[in-house]
Amino acid sequence: MKRTSTRVSKRLEKTKEVNAVTSIVDSLIKVSSSSYATKVERFFLRSYCPKDIFVGIRVPTCRKIMQEYLETTSEKEVLELVKDDRHEMRLTGLLALAEIYQNPAKAPLWLDKLKDKDKVRLHVCELYLQHTKYCNNWDLVDCSCHKILGDALLRFHRDAMPVYSESQELTSLPNWYQNLLVSLDLWETRISIVLLLYIKAEDVNFALAICHYHISRFFESPELRCTLENEPFESLDLIHKALGWVLRECGKQDRAKLLEFLDNNASKAAKTTIRYATEHLPKTKAKSYISQAN
Repeated sequence: MKRTSTRVSKRLEKTKEVNAVTSIVDSLIKVSSSSYATKVERFFLRSYCPKDIFVGIRVPTCRKIMQEYLETTSEKEVLELVKDDRHEMRLTGLLALAEIYQNPAKAPLWLDKLKDKDKVRLHVCELYLQHTKYCNNWDLVDCSCHKILGDALLRFHRDAMPVYSESQELTSLPNWYQNLLVSLDLWETRISIVLLLYIKAEDVNFALAICHYHISRFFESPELRCTLENEPFESLDLIHKALGWVLRECGKQDRAKLLEFLDNNASKAAKTTIRYATEHLPKTKAKSYISQAN
């Protein structure tokens, strides 16, 4: 009798998983809008995503639908969303991974399988790193990487951060972060920077050290370019902006350290980076730093 009950329970669980994914996709399709898709495409340069398919769903709507079905959605189904050709489906899948990482209890199918919240988090990190090629637009990176990898750096590898800040030795960092930092893939490079948005005030030195690493490698090799789908890509604009964004946030945590960093590095950085980094500074000071940038 117990075996029969267990089999029935497993069948019901499997049915829930299938229904959950169908419901997520169906729910997303129901709220899609071709007219909104046309508007959204204006925010995404086609040079970055020539094959991307937009169906026109607002981010808050994607997040709301994800939350509604997360409890009964399996790993397999989340990854199907992440690998979907449609932009908003990938976005929803990545939002789901970020939510599961942050709140494992909201995903009982994952927690029941792995038995421990931190094991769920580490597993989500592995999945994210295995699927970075699907984080193939700036918003997909920006909505997820800091909530997963940024938190993981603080939660599981905090001891390595001051060591790197002092030594600048990549080998002091976890292997997965080393791989992101040396990668020339455009999206992985952006991920390695944007994940720093999760850094707290006491870790500003580490974030600045990583920014220094990226600024230096592009300054010292002016011909260096990132790749997009394994082909050299001319523009580094999304990298310059990401660096400026992180530097600006560092300045909000510790302005004195940002100013010291800019004194030493503004001349090596792109104007876009310095423009973003100095948005909150007095105009005359910001202009001075921008004029030094290359």
